[in-house]
Amino acid sequence: MDWPFDDGAPPPSKIVDDWLNLLKTKFCEDPGSCVAVHCVAGLGRAPVLVALALIESGMKYEDAIQFIRQKRRGAINSKQLTYLEKYRPKQRLRFKDHQNHKNKCCIM
Repeated sequence: MDWPFDDGAPPPSKIVDDWLNLLKTKFCEDPGSCVAVHCVAGLGRAPVLVALALIESGMKYEDAIQFIRQKRRGAINSKQLTYLEKYRPKQRLRFKDHQNHKNKCCIM
């Protein structure tokens, strides 16, 4: 998939919806699967999308930022940080235990 958006900016809502729908579909079809995400430098666009996935799966935004920055120093600028702080999850990536889904993520 190719979802371009401006470098240093938060993603448009259409891209967020497409991204989360892709993850939900992929993880429901194949719970053990892996999804890779990248951008040019790996400091803004990709980390923001990963943060959104972590937040939607139940992680607090502060914990998602800290986790990503442990893996990728310098990730997520102040404009993107503000976007993530104000983002309100709809829990679109929460799976019920009875389906044997586990929220697993692998960060770059």
